[in-house]
Amino acid sequence: MTLHTSPDASPDASPASWVTRGPRPEPSQGRRAAEAVALVAIWVTAGYLLHLSRNAYLLLGIPMTAAFQLLVRRRPLRELFAGGTTRFALDRRGFAMATVLAITPGYYAVGAFTAADWTEFGWYLAAMAGAVAAAFSLRASSIVATVRSAALPMAIGAVGMGTVFGAVHIATGTPLPAMAAVAALAKYTALYYPATFLLEEVAFRGALDAHVHHDGDSRRWQSAAFVSALWGLWHLPVASGFPLPLLVVEIVVVHVALGVGLSLAWRRSRNLGGPALAHAVIDAVRNATMLGL
Repeated sequence: MTLHTSPDASPDASPASWVTRGPRPEPSQGRRAAEAVALVAIWVTAGYLLHLSRNAYLLLGIPMTAAFQLLVRRRPLRELFAGGTTRFALDRRGFAMATVLAITPGYYAVGAFTAADWTEFGWYLAAMAGAVAAAFSLRASSIVATVRSAALPMAIGAVGMGTVFGAVHIATGTPLPAMAAVAALAKYTALYYPATFLLEEVAFRGALDAHVHHDGDSRRWQSAAFVSALWGLWHLPVASGFPLPLLVVEIVVVHVALGVGLSLAWRRSRNLGGPALAHAVIDAVRNATMLGL
C-alpha cells in the first residue's frame, strides 16, 4: 500500500494512522473500462511501432499483463488464474498435471532451440510456464468443473469454425485430410491450453474482464461484449486479409461472438481453466479445419 499524507493530517501523524483511514475507493466502471482501453491501446501501438511478429506480440503481453494486475488492479498474480485463492502452490497431483501439460510445448521448444528461432522458443517456454499456472487453476477447481465451464463457449466456437471452414472446403472442392485434422486438433489443443495461461486469455479474461466487470455491476452483457471487442481490436497489428475498415468489422464481430461466452464462463467460475480450454479447442478446430485450403 502506498503511503501518502492527506491535507488534514497533523504534523505528528504516524504512517500507521494513514493506513487505517480505510481502503482505497473502488474506481467507477467507466474508469476501469478506460484503463482497459489504455492497456490495449499501448499494446497495439507497440505492435505497430516495433513491427512485431505474432509470437513476439503475444510475448510482449506477459510483462504488460503482470504490470496491469499489480499496479493498476492492485491484485496478486495468482488471481489471474483462480480467484479466491490464498497462495500459489501445487501439491503432488498439481506437479504431475503441470508436467503432463508441459510435455508437448517442451517437445517443440527443443526444436525451436535447435533451429535458433528465439521468438518461437520464447513462445514454447511461455507455454511450459503456463502449464504450471494451468495446474494451479485445475487444482483450485476440478477437471469436471473446468470442462463444464468450457462446454458452451467451446461448442459455439468449434461449431462456428467447423461450419465456416467446412463450407470453404465444400465450395472449393478441397478435401479435408481427416487423419491430419485429428492430429492437428490434438496437437494444438495440447499446445494452446497451457499457453493461454500466460498469453492472450490471461490478459483478456483474467485481467481485463475481471477489471472491467465486478460482481454487482450492471450491464453484464454489454461489458462482456466491450472486453471482447477490445480482444478483437488487439489483433490488428498481426491481422491481415481485408482492407482496414472491413478487417476491423470482421475481427470485432468474430471476437465478440466468441468472447462473450468466454467472459461469462470466467465470471461464473473465477477460474481461467474453462475459458482457456474453450479458447484452445476453438483455435485447434480452426487450424485443423483449415488444412488443405
